[in-house]
Amino acid sequence: MKQLRLRKTILAALLVAIGIVLSQFLSVTYPPNNAIIRFGIGYIPLIIISIILGPRIGAASAVIQDVLGYFVYMLVFGSSGPFFPGFTINAVLFGVIPGLVYNLILKEKKIFNVINFVLLLSLIGLGIYALIDMPAIISTIGTDVDFQVWFLYMLLIIGEAGLISIFIFVFTKRKEDDKSHRIIFSVIIMQIITALILTPLWVSVLYGIPFWAQLPLRIIKTPIEIFIYSILLIRIITALNTYMLREE
Repeated sequence: MKQLRLRKTILAALLVAIGIVLSQFLSVTYPPNNAIIRFGIGYIPLIIISIILGPRIGAASAVIQDVLGYFVYMLVFGSSGPFFPGFTINAVLFGVIPGLVYNLILKEKKIFNVINFVLLLSLIGLGIYALIDMPAIISTIGTDVDFQVWFLYMLLIIGEAGLISIFIFVFTKRKEDDKSHRIIFSVIIMQIITALILTPLWVSVLYGIPFWAQLPLRIIKTPIEIFIYSILLIRIITALNTYMLREE
């Protein structure tokens, strides 16, 4: 038991360190020198902690990762934007909600599978609409943002392909254990809450960029992150549950 606790403590510390590197140094902002959207997988370690170690440790790890990551970035690069607790709230949500969803006890075990069908179909439909009505999206973004239209189309097509792949996975695995469906549900819900609602609100407060002007680009990039998060988390969580945290 003591050895298992030590493993968990080391795992949490390691994942927080990885999360700091991923979120602060390996994320990409688009358009360049603009605060509208940021591509990255910095919250994956927090989701892993939340699911494997529990929401309480996930919440504490989220605060540590966000606050420590801010100061590490400032020390390395010598400058940083203002510290804003709204982004800490985002991190805490990633550290709490996935663990609650993953360990929630339900009589109906197919509920997450059904919900994922609805959510994925809705997102795929939204992406198709965006492809058809891209000129309207571009006009909403405005001319003061530096971007390439072909790049937006490419991102949206990649995102749609990713969502369709997840949809096929959900369909083919519909009769199996629902843990994978819970992970996918957590990823989709967290992306909707943080990427499409909270983060645009925080950016609007910090930089004065209108909330609605941010949504088109965020809708385009969100499917890609849903795909990447889902694929990586399903494999990582399965590996950790099977090999690393079993009691000997």
